Amino acid sequence: MELELNMGGFSSFVAVPADVVDKYLATASGIYIKVLLAVLRANRADTAQIARKLTIPESDVKEAVQFWVQNGIFTEAAVSKKQPSEPKSRVVVSAQSLSASEIAERATGSQEIRFLFQAAESLTGAPINSTMQRTLLYVHDSYGLPVDVVLMALEYCWSIGKNNLNYFQKLCAGWADQGINTHALAEETIRRLNSEHSDERQVMEILGLGAYPLTAEQKRYIQVWTRTYGFGPDMIKLACERTLNAINKLSLPYMNSILKSWQEKGIRTPADVAAKDGKKAQNPGGSGWSPSYDIEELERRGLQIPKVDK
Repeated sequence: MELELNMGGFSSFVAVPADVVDKYLATASGIYIKVLLAVLRANRADTAQIARKLTIPESDVKEAVQFWVQNGIFTEAAVSKKQPSEPKSRVVVSAQSLSASEIAERATGSQEIRFLFQAAESLTGAPINSTMQRTLLYVHDSYGLPVDVVLMALEYCWSIGKNNLNYFQKLCAGWADQGINTHALAEETIRRLNSEHSDERQVMEILGLGAYPLTAEQKRYIQVWTRTYGFGPDMIKLACERTLNAINKLSLPYMNSILKSWQEKGIRTPADVAAKDGKKAQNPGGSGWSPSYDIEELERRGLQIPKVDK
C-alpha cells in the first residue's frame, strides 16, 4: 500500500536521522524512540520535562539519551546563552550536523586537530572517515580530553581488537568521568588495563574458556582472585583442579570459596597448600587426607562438598 504524506496538513516537521530508521528502529525500545522524538522536537534534552510529558521516570529518559549519544546520533554541547531565571542546561545536537566542510575547516584552522586526524590514521593504519573524525572531535571537545589522551585511548582500543567507535567513545567518557585527562594518568590506566587483560587471558586458558568473551561475572571473579586476593596462575589452576575433583564440574563460586579460604589462612603458594595438607594428614586425631580449605565453612556458604571416605 502506497501512502502520500499530507504536506499541507502540518505546519512543521521533525527531521529524524536516517541511521535511526536504518539501524535502530527494529532494536531500540519504544521508550528510546519516544525520547529521541521528544529531544529532536525541542532540540534540547530537558530530561525532567520529557519525563513529565511521557509520564516515565527521569532515569529512563537519561538512559535513553545516553543510548543515542553512545550510538552517535546525539552529541552534547553546553548552551552558550543562559536564561537569567534558569540554571545552565544542556542542548543535544545531532552528530550529523557537522558537515564534511566544517570538519575540514576545523582541521585547517587548528594544527592540533590536524595532528589528531593524521595520528589517528597512522594508529589505525587506514584513512579515517568523517564518522571517525566527528567522534574524535566530540571526545576532544565535549569530554575535554587533550589530543594526546584521545590518541592514547584510540591506540589502546585498537591494540585489544576493539576497533569500534562506540567502545572508544564509551572508554573516553569513562576516562573523563574519572579525571583521566593527562598523559601520565592515561599511561598508568592503560598499564593497569593491559595487566588486567593479561590476567584474564591466563585465567581463561586455565579454565578452558577458549576465545569466548568473558561475562561481567567472570571478569569480577578474575579481578578478585588476581587483584584482591593476589593469587597467581598456579594457585588459580590448583583451585580449578580441586573444584573439578570435588564436584566434577567448573564452578566459579566454588573456586572462589577455596581461594578465599586460602587467602584468609595466609596460604599463598602450592607449597603452602601441600604443607597444610601434610600437617592435617599427620594429625594423630585426624582421619587421613584432609583438604586445605574449610569444608564446614564452604557448606555453610551453600556449597555441597562430597564427603571423603574414611
